[in-house]
Amino acid sequence: MLMDNKIFIVALLGFCGWIGMSVTDLKTEVAVVNVKVTENHKMLSVLWDNFLENNYGDLARFNVKDD
Repeated sequence: MLMDNKIFIVALLGFCGWIGMSVTDLKTEVAVVNVKVTENHKMLSVLWDNFLENNYGDLARFNVKDD
């Protein structure tokens, strides 16, 4: 009976350690994605502001050929 308790405790501690490492890895990946999204937002906001300032015309008729 005592051996079963020790095995259970070791398994439980191993499982908790695995969960802790998984959460740490997840936080790292989320931080990397956050940096990439922030950089993309900065780049696209400049492009979008440029588009709105220049008013390129009617985009729905972009490929229409005049006769």
